[in-house]
Amino acid sequence: MTHHHHSHPLQKYDRAFAIGVLLNSGFEVVEVVYGFLSHSLALLADAGHNLSDVLGLLLAWGASWLVRRRPSELTTPPFK
Repeated sequence: MTHHHHSHPLQKYDRAFAIGVLLNSGFEVVEVVYGFLSHSLALLADAGHNLSDVLGLLLAWGASWLVRRRPSELTTPPFK
């Protein structure tokens, strides 16, 4: 059996993640403010939904950062 060794350059999406987090966070703040001012449970619920979107983006951003780290003997077991 032959081993096929090659690697693909990892894309950096840091700017896209930052824009997504900032836009969603800003929209969330607007929804919370107007939700309280207008006594709208629908706006507050949607703000909570947007908060989960922001948390998902942050989790994905962290994962994309981890995947770009170089392997080490401590984190990657040797191949046999």
